[in-house]
Amino acid sequence: MAAYVLLAALATPLVVSVHSIVSWDFAMSIIPGWHTTIFAPYFVAGAILSGLAMVLVILIPLRRVFHLEHLIRPYHLASMAKLLLATSLIVGYSYGVEFFIAWYSGQTFERAIFAYRPTGDYAVGSGSW
Repeated sequence: MAAYVLLAALATPLVVSVHSIVSWDFAMSIIPGWHTTIFAPYFVAGAILSGLAMVLVILIPLRRVFHLEHLIRPYHLASMAKLLLATSLIVGYSYGVEFFIAWYSGQTFERAIFAYRPTGDYAVGSGSW
């Protein structure tokens, strides 16, 4: 048990630092839409969100198949679901901030890239039809 706690204590700052550094690599670029300071918490929250989702996708069927209901109780699943909800709210907030930064910056290229992401070449009025 002590080894698990020690490894978790070592892995947590490592995960945060790796995702922060990767996000700052993107944030230092001059490409429109990629230079924003929200990337560090956005990447870390996204990593926690996807990790929790993966654990739940694997854990729930294995709990049933191997009859581990006495070890992995609904309380544990509910606690993980609350953490999943919290990190998804952080990621959703980051999406909103990213939109606000693109709008508030007043840069034409920033706005155009942000509008291009969801629509691609098929935006109305783009002349690609």
